Amino acid sequence: MKIAAIQCRSSLLDRGATTDRIVAHVHAAADADADLVVFPEACLPGYPVWLSRTGGAEFDAARQKAIHARYVDQAVAPAHGHLESVCAAAAVRGVQVVLGAVERGTDRGGHSLFCTAFWIDAEGHLVNSHRKLVPTYEERLCWAHGDGHGLRTRMVDGFRVGALNCWENWMPMARAALQADGLDVHLMLWPGAPANTADLTRVVAREGRCYAISVCGVLNAQDVPADLPELAELREALDEHGDPTVLQAGGSCIAGPDGNWISPPDGIPPGKEGMLLVEIDADPIHGERQNFDVAGHYSRPDVLHLTVDRRRQGVASFIDDETPAVTPTGAPLIDSIEHLVLTVRDPDHAVRFYRRVLGFEEVRHDGDVRSLQFGSQRLELRTEEDDGAISGSRPTWGSTDLCLVSRASIEDWLEHLRRFGIPIALGPVDRPGTTGPLRSIHFRDPDGNLVEIANRRPVRSLDTPPPPGR
Repeated sequence: MKIAAIQCRSSLLDRGATTDRIVAHVHAAADADADLVVFPEACLPGYPVWLSRTGGAEFDAARQKAIHARYVDQAVAPAHGHLESVCAAAAVRGVQVVLGAVERGTDRGGHSLFCTAFWIDAEGHLVNSHRKLVPTYEERLCWAHGDGHGLRTRMVDGFRVGALNCWENWMPMARAALQADGLDVHLMLWPGAPANTADLTRVVAREGRCYAISVCGVLNAQDVPADLPELAELREALDEHGDPTVLQAGGSCIAGPDGNWISPPDGIPPGKEGMLLVEIDADPIHGERQNFDVAGHYSRPDVLHLTVDRRRQGVASFIDDETPAVTPTGAPLIDSIEHLVLTVRDPDHAVRFYRRVLGFEEVRHDGDVRSLQFGSQRLELRTEEDDGAISGSRPTWGSTDLCLVSRASIEDWLEHLRRFGIPIALGPVDRPGTTGPLRSIHFRDPDGNLVEIANRRPVRSLDTPPPPGR
């Protein structure tokens, strides 16, 4: 697997111009045969550099309100189609993209901003979004606290890859959560300063015996909008290099599983865009973990154990008035399916398959009735010769189709099924589902019953614009 770390400039507070720049970088990385393309923290529509330079903590200040209003307006709301061009570029070129962006949280009222790492797969689907757990220092003046919903790794060409934003990388338990999820490649998204990456990148690589890739942003004076007088003083700011035009200097770098540099932080000149490429090899990871595997043989879960809540957090749960007990046609209302009956040849064989492959639990009830349970759902097992209960007119094994929805990615399921040697009958495919679009794979159980594993995916507009210049 080849990863491209893009040291990218932002057109501050301009979502459209920055998106065009990001799309161009995706195509350039694909031309370099990259499989995964990674962008800095808050790259779209830019990091809030004004907070520490314009009195960002001044309460109820008209200047800060004016800047923040523009920030909210230019922030990213995936449900509004703001990532469609990037998704289209990923799909056209068959690459995956991790993009640091400022997200407008439409699920939290639509006015609070989150520092989010978006993950787009090679088919152009938004498959994960990790909101920064704790905004750093002055960032709390404009960003809200995230949650653990996106704190997970994804499988890319046989490697588990995860991402954290900026000072999240200093949080031992956040790193431990990804390491426990099988982390092989740690993506570290930064706004852009070599001082942030020079030491920690190697520490993270050495601790996790993984590849650590720091991806930093660049911001120059000409990238600051001239139509906001509140930002005029930014164009006069100096960075640590003494260059009056540079506000964010970069510092992208890559360290290997032994903690040594593959690409040091000074590989790209300060204030300049660029691309770092690295070929990920499993052997150094395996070799370095011979003497230290932080989530494996060098852990003591009986003594130290981390619990990670990966639910999306909200401020309210609504319990609405009870719905009428009749349908619009006057028929009594059906609330839900209580269970399904699955006809099998050998219940013992079926139980082994569904327990080992799908993680179902076996439940026995009413004497000798055997069931498979997952959550609040249940499959009751019967054979064609079972005369102990009423059944359909022609109970036949191999005639049932099951569609099971999973939060685990389809890529994870493909890898899981491969380990069991289970052939895929169809997929991955996109198709409509009862509550929205699905991406799914199909395989068969030992009796020939068809099992579909599906991921829900966001609704995409049918008129997705082509990538600029294509």
